[in-house]
Amino acid sequence: MRAIERRSMSGLLTVVLVLASFGALTARAEEPAAAESPDRLQGTYKNGFTFETQDGKDSLRIAASFHLDLRAFGGESLAPDSIDIRRARIDLRGRLRGWMAYRIQASFENEPYIRNAWVDLGFTDAAHLTVGQMKVPFSTSWMSYDNQVNFVERATDAPVYPFFDRGVMLWGAVADRRLTYQLGAYTGAGIDIDAPRGDVDDHKDIALRLFGQPFRSSTAPALKDLYLVLEGTYGPQSVATRRFESGGLTGADFASRLWRWRLEQVIGTDGRSSDIVTSEIESRERWGGEAHWLLGSFTASLEVLELSYDGVSIYHDYLQGSNRLLREPVLSRDGSVLSSSLWVSWFVTGERKSVDAFGWRQPDPDRPFSPRSGGSGAWELLARISNTRTDRQLFDSVVVDGFTAAELGGAAVPVGEGESVRASVHDGAADVWEATIGVNWTANPHLRVQLNLMRLWVPDPANDGGILSAANTQLADPELRNRKVDEVLSAALRLIFRF
Repeated sequence: MRAIERRSMSGLLTVVLVLASFGALTARAEEPAAAESPDRLQGTYKNGFTFETQDGKDSLRIAASFHLDLRAFGGESLAPDSIDIRRARIDLRGRLRGWMAYRIQASFENEPYIRNAWVDLGFTDAAHLTVGQMKVPFSTSWMSYDNQVNFVERATDAPVYPFFDRGVMLWGAVADRRLTYQLGAYTGAGIDIDAPRGDVDDHKDIALRLFGQPFRSSTAPALKDLYLVLEGTYGPQSVATRRFESGGLTGADFASRLWRWRLEQVIGTDGRSSDIVTSEIESRERWGGEAHWLLGSFTASLEVLELSYDGVSIYHDYLQGSNRLLREPVLSRDGSVLSSSLWVSWFVTGERKSVDAFGWRQPDPDRPFSPRSGGSGAWELLARISNTRTDRQLFDSVVVDGFTAAELGGAAVPVGEGESVRASVHDGAADVWEATIGVNWTANPHLRVQLNLMRLWVPDPANDGGILSAANTQLADPELRNRKVDEVLSAALRLIFRF
């Protein structure tokens, strides 16, 4: 019932915000004013409906988009072939008084939620302050808008990427715009639906990102558009969070998981007393280095990202209500996940990508397609190779038996006696490679079609485990959904529509 109420409130909030913003601007337009008044409202359209005052200081842009995916799977994959609305979004953004920017974006696929909700105070080009819920600055691939993605899916996912979070960010462009810095503090728990009451503890994640174009003023084309990036996040942590730990790491095929967490498990419960496996985490940090090179219609991109956990401790607990009566340490591990991705792209029709500290931007076609005009649109060929390597000690496991009556000393009912679970930090594959080839066709600024052929594989299954096939799907059989396989083949066709 609470989930239904949250979805209803999210939808109602979005409608109210749209009507309120539109009503405010319309009211301003109806005020009597001279023709040359800078406050007079004018409506335009360019990739979204925009209402703007004549002086350009106040504006509201209303946009929407959806992604329709068709996916087919082969190899050892158990994932069902699917038709899915991958994304459906409504987006409001604009300016106030010329120096304040804002964005409110609602996501309606799966479980509806507010995605972006922030205001940006632009004091100078070198000093902006952004407050609200936003993308945590880390990885150019992650920072890219979903309508601008180069491949159907990114090379990796959360928790290697930090997702959206609530916080504050100071950012700006310095050194003749050769360097953009982003410095932020965030909850570390994820978006509002992940921790709806604010946060899980007093700890905060700190993020720092430096996005540089060192040869920006160079006359040499081979150097001018070379971009170098350094980045990191660090945060003390008390427990595994719903957003970043509980779900595991989704594969680039979107249907599989490379591994899942096995920290939180129930051995037995009678509704009041619980025999469980739980965990604590000392800290989580990310580090990254990137290089991007654009030369005309050709693009090459390299990202090396590392996620590290310190002090992941697993405990066997007995709870009576909210009181912990007994705790035993089970396992403690530190470890890292290293994700490396290299991709190249070439526009056959001559267009050119662009990139900045907030991600990749796809070009509009030089000759937009139309049944009447006969333009070709923009055609792009792409290829990517990536590797995700996780420290093997994170896959060490131990069998945890339920507390017996003797161990509880007669103080409680042994609700887990005779039962057991296998606990570990991760369960899945320690080393996974991914290769993708793709074709993108941008018909016009509103319509884009992507086709990707992908292979995921484990080079040494005997030592590195297996990919959890179909673990991220709605496959009805739970035993099949988590079965480990050595290879997954997939084909994905996506239609992106936006206005």
